[in-house]
Amino acid sequence: MKKFFITLAFVSTLFSCETIWNNGPTQLLKDIFHIMDVDGVKNLESAVKQSNFRWIRPKGFELWDVYSLFDDAQRAKLTEIVKNSSLAKAKLPTKKHYDAVVIFGATTPRVQDRIAFLMKLQQQGITWNKVYLLGSTRNLKIGNEADKAMAKVLETKGATATEIAMVNEIWQQTPKPDSFKDIPTVSIQSGRQPDGTRASTEDTLREMTKDFGDVKDKDFLFISNNPYIPYQDAVTKKVLGQYGMSIETVGEAMTATTTMENVLDTVARCLTNIKG
Repeated sequence: MKKFFITLAFVSTLFSCETIWNNGPTQLLKDIFHIMDVDGVKNLESAVKQSNFRWIRPKGFELWDVYSLFDDAQRAKLTEIVKNSSLAKAKLPTKKHYDAVVIFGATTPRVQDRIAFLMKLQQQGITWNKVYLLGSTRNLKIGNEADKAMAKVLETKGATATEIAMVNEIWQQTPKPDSFKDIPTVSIQSGRQPDGTRASTEDTLREMTKDFGDVKDKDFLFISNNPYIPYQDAVTKKVLGQYGMSIETVGEAMTATTTMENVLDTVARCLTNIKG
């Protein structure tokens, strides 16, 4: 078992934004730019500019909204290179114990997957002292079909149909061992941004810091899923790096339903947060 964790620690950087940019564009990013007919990317600044202009999700669109950025031939080539990269693979923890685990909010199915992933880690002997559940006031009634179904469940229980209420509900309904009764769980809710758009990962992380005591040298494990692990890891380190904590982001492999538009959106956001 010890050898297993040492091996994971050795390969962990492959799941950070270094899989996209490592003192220059990686082969994966070069291949993506080539497939998308993007030329002239000489440095990080130009990579950020090109990717943000071409790949960031249109304003007002969510991850579940359908839109197309490329033709069938490009989509097939992108799918082939992405599915063989670390953007598509699961990432496991490098330690056996953490001071806290943090579950990022998302759509209902992805939150279910993230909590199920955490329960698998517990079954494999990973332990922790505290749980943070992150979420926003996003209205589930205008989400995807699974969100809308969850909204009805929440309203029958007299709860508001928001993302954070959904995260709390799934957590409460998840079977847990008796030992969990002594582990504190903190629910973190972030509101809308000044322009009326829903809170971002960065907003919710900043809200979480209000609960921090002294977290210097503490080990925090963040639960996401691919292809979002590199981007959320980069944002987390940018926002929380000043607190001196150890930050590790893990999660399940990319699902077959993940669109290449969402993959390139997260690649663009990863590049932006390297720059930031």
